[in-house]
Amino acid sequence: MTTLAVIPARYASQRFPGKPLADLCGRPLVYWAWKRACECPAIDAAIVATDDERIFNAVRKFGGEAAMTSANCASGSDRIAEVVRDRPDVELVVNIQGDEPDIDPAALRQAVIALREHPNCHVATLKTAIRDEADFLSPHIVKVVCDEAGRALYFSRSPLPNRHRSRPEHPDDIWGYKHLGLYVYRRETLLEYTSWPPSLLEMMEKLEQLRFLEHGRCITVVETFRDAIGVDTPEELERARKALEARMEQSSEFRV
Repeated sequence: MTTLAVIPARYASQRFPGKPLADLCGRPLVYWAWKRACECPAIDAAIVATDDERIFNAVRKFGGEAAMTSANCASGSDRIAEVVRDRPDVELVVNIQGDEPDIDPAALRQAVIALREHPNCHVATLKTAIRDEADFLSPHIVKVVCDEAGRALYFSRSPLPNRHRSRPEHPDDIWGYKHLGLYVYRRETLLEYTSWPPSLLEMMEKLEQLRFLEHGRCITVVETFRDAIGVDTPEELERARKALEARMEQSSEFRV
């Protein structure tokens, strides 16, 4: 079963133009997402999908594979589908965000294996516990709720479940679960997804994964115990730099 990781990366960004090429510990930001994908034994190959020649050339310069895609792609998923459409040998597709430089390769492997082991599910993704009330209330952190089998019931930027109405004590003081924006799709599911128009809940929540649920597709959710750092602003890049430098001091696996 061929598994391809595709890292969508576009140059234009309202909050942080040129973000994929921002310097992080001597390498462009997108390099780190590509490196993490290459470190995962469950992934056969990794490719950066972009609509900008500057990103394309930077990826080729550090030894990665890159593909030019249309500037008209509405989302990262559409950009990934454009790459996969001409690769019929690919069975599983891993969507890795180019602005998450320290996604855990072990967590990537967990998500890939979860989809392989659940033939009735169409997508796999990750969650991690929220232990801070401010994070639980933040609209910038997406929450996920699941059934007893670990299948996603809903995603929202609102606090889910609503623990202020009746807040049962949790032995580990977990407020809820944060959704990490990593996806593993079956090839045909991804191509189906990009043929559907945006759905009602997707547009209300500004969360494209809801399109799968609204079309009755199953998403299996795997818990990981390490959060991932997302970079949306220069300030968050500095936070990522400090975290990455700390990891590099602790372990050789995080070195360039």
